[in-house]
Amino acid sequence: MKKQAINFLTFLAISFAACTDAPSSENTDATTTEESAGMLPAETIDKSASGKYAVNTEASVIEWIGSKASGSQHNGTIKLQSGELDLYEGNITGGKMVIDMNSLSDSDLSGDDKAKLEGHLKTGDFFEVEKYPTGTFEFGSTMPATNEPSGAKNIVAGALTLKGISKPIRIPFNVSMENGKVMVETPEFVINRTDWDIKYNSGIIGTVKEKMIDDFVKLKLKLVAEAPAN
Repeated sequence: MKKQAINFLTFLAISFAACTDAPSSENTDATTTEESAGMLPAETIDKSASGKYAVNTEASVIEWIGSKASGSQHNGTIKLQSGELDLYEGNITGGKMVIDMNSLSDSDLSGDDKAKLEGHLKTGDFFEVEKYPTGTFEFGSTMPATNEPSGAKNIVAGALTLKGISKPIRIPFNVSMENGKVMVETPEFVINRTDWDIKYNSGIIGTVKEKMIDDFVKLKLKLVAEAPAN
């Protein structure tokens, strides 16, 4: 975890329930850990693939779902501002993503309701994007997944930074290569928004159940990267 964090995730991620909704908590969260075990993923894509691969920000996306305790939810996306993956003989050995927090968007509403929710998510109650316009995720070590419920073959131990707060997390992922492009996809995983001091209507601050937003946010990441032209 020595490279700059990826601004996803996302990945990051990002994106939590807004003024009316946040994601439901589950046992499949991205485990926060200080460990960085392992060096190589279970999958080795094309052995000739080495060097830096630039993230295609148009083809890459972070999906989020946020829920209220009542069961209602919102979903949307966050785009990446930039990113890169480091490969050595087909193995991902590092990388970083910069997350464009101003791109945070809701997908299930329209008109004024959509604008209101997106606006609230960008305030100090949530991501405070005027002060923190980007987030980052930094790839640390990758390793084979063991008994991963989602069926993902790899785990990355990295650092997610939101609102200037960096926390270690582990994310399951699969990787493939097609036509010279590296594709990284995650199953749905969750993070606890309060780890990044996002506590609006959280149960940990004594919010009444009728207004409570779940602390756990569901995320999925699709990342497409390709070797830069020589």
